Amino acid sequence: MKQPLRILNLIDIPWNSGLAAYAFDQAAALKGAGHEVIFACPEGSAAMDFAVRGKFRTHAIPGRKDLLGLPAAVKSLRTLAHKEKVNVVCAHTGRTQTLAWLLRLKLPKLAVVRVKADARPPSLGFTFSAVSKVISASGYIEDRYLAAGLDPARSALIRQAIALPAFEHPPSPPPWTIGMLGRLDPVKGHKCFLKAAAEVLRRGVPAQFHIAGYEANLTYKQLEKYAAGLGITSNVVFHGRVEDSFAFMKNCSIGVIASLGSEAVSRAALEWLACGRPLVSTTAGSLPEFARKDFLVPPGDHLALADKLCALTAAQEKLAYAGGENRSTAEKDFNPADFAAATAWLFETVCRKA
Repeated sequence: MKQPLRILNLIDIPWNSGLAAYAFDQAAALKGAGHEVIFACPEGSAAMDFAVRGKFRTHAIPGRKDLLGLPAAVKSLRTLAHKEKVNVVCAHTGRTQTLAWLLRLKLPKLAVVRVKADARPPSLGFTFSAVSKVISASGYIEDRYLAAGLDPARSALIRQAIALPAFEHPPSPPPWTIGMLGRLDPVKGHKCFLKAAAEVLRRGVPAQFHIAGYEANLTYKQLEKYAAGLGITSNVVFHGRVEDSFAFMKNCSIGVIASLGSEAVSRAALEWLACGRPLVSTTAGSLPEFARKDFLVPPGDHLALADKLCALTAAQEKLAYAGGENRSTAEKDFNPADFAAATAWLFETVCRKA
């Protein structure tokens, strides 16, 4: 067996997100390969909760807004890294990349891996000099890094994986059940989805539209008012936050992602594929890496979205084929074993070269 690595995982955001979900899957993969991962994260954060549940060792650091606590955090992390003989620091945000750079000022043998799984524009500032390798969670992110001037030799694309849930056939129409799952935020395109819903119904398609997710910069009350203004209240179901995304998706015939921007990674897109449901999506961010080309629409174009939905509901055999193809894609291209192998190999290689 290879010598186990000791990896210091730096993540300073308090919430769960695509960035955090990637960090958790990565840590689990490294642990499964026999390496030790120590989570350095704020008390009360989603990362701390995950680390405790997963029986990872933890080290508390200040939240991202606590600038006064930064010097003490650097000192305590240096002590930890030296005492535990840490081989590699993994930074998941720009601020933790700065922390990694500060650690290497006194511990120059530390390897640093930067993981990027969020929509913020990549930066190759002075702290980037500490980074040995960049892991991009999507081709969209990697392309942005390369456009910013990153040496391709320092870049690695490792897309997040997903374990397939048990397959369940979609409910038999009518009505067609068309779902959208994601946080309530204007960038997610909920109003565009509702406008497309009104157009689908205007064309005589018997359909019911389902929306689930937690409130962020938009509320359910606002969406309910918007649906009422479109005259489609009786055809829209608002579920609120759901604990089991697969259970929600399995009750839908078709999945929709109507995002106007962002989407550097998309867990929801991956889940729609894994469920074996057709996915109609905009071209925002990384979404073209998941949805089939002929099921993509421009962001904000509710008529194009309505056209795709009407075409699917008019050809049930096409819908079934598209769902099956999506599930096969999830199984082949987003396999957890492949993700784990690629992740472990990269960290082991970086440490050998450090």
